[in-house]
Amino acid sequence: MVTTKTIRLVVPDWQAGNQPVYQLGAEILAAIAPNSQHQPEIRVEVPAKTQELVRENGINGQSIVRDTVARTRAAVQAAAPDKIVTFGGNCLVSQAPFDYLNRRYQGNVGVVWLDAHPDISKPEMFYNEHAMVLGNLLGAGDPVLAELVSAPLRPEQVYFAGLQHPTADEQRELQRLKLTYQLQTSPEIAVEPILTWLKAQHFDHLMVHFDIDALNPRPTNFYDTYFNNPNLGPLPDNAAQGRLHRQSVWRLLAQLSRQTDLVGLTIAEYLPWGAQQLRELMNATQIFG
Repeated sequence: MVTTKTIRLVVPDWQAGNQPVYQLGAEILAAIAPNSQHQPEIRVEVPAKTQELVRENGINGQSIVRDTVARTRAAVQAAAPDKIVTFGGNCLVSQAPFDYLNRRYQGNVGVVWLDAHPDISKPEMFYNEHAMVLGNLLGAGDPVLAELVSAPLRPEQVYFAGLQHPTADEQRELQRLKLTYQLQTSPEIAVEPILTWLKAQHFDHLMVHFDIDALNPRPTNFYDTYFNNPNLGPLPDNAAQGRLHRQSVWRLLAQLSRQTDLVGLTIAEYLPWGAQQLRELMNATQIFG
């Protein structure tokens, strides 16, 4: 009997999105995930916020972010799993596990990028690293982070789902990288096109990157998204809102887990605003010390 080793990777990186609530989001995701004694948990510690991030080579906190990715990469390699569930943090947390799994399965793996954004920016296009993670995995993006990728993805390995209209810069980069994509115009998403794509590409394995911002941020659909930040200021140019219904995405992921060899799943960009507000209350209340 062949045994499969699955690990749970908790990476509370907030620096790559310059939003400390990402750290709390990763911790909560790990806490609420179904219990499993057969899936060891690996935690990658990140520094708490004590001051504003320094912009390096056009990127906020680039050296800190690079160090987190390098330590995540080392932890995954030491664990040598067959499958990885990753709880972020922001989207950059997919870089190390997806690179490892692409090498582990020798490129015989499709990648569903379930996200409102393509995440293929470069430093001259944006200043937070989480917008570059797929570019890094393709050997593009930020060259400082891309050099940590040992098995770059091929363009044909990527299937965009949930994508909203890219910026003009993103459109040019998508074309340059030879990535095909379709925009998500419906609140519903079906499993059949993904299964058809996997079969046509002859992929035996699948990785899914799920960014919470693919969901419609209406409070009745899913509240804990970037757009419901109670202190939200001016929106950056690339801040596209997701369209997807929560239940449709839940069905999709459940179907993919049953009908494919799902070897990697990332859940990222969970922003628990209510929990953050409660933590602020407790921090200010003397009885908690």
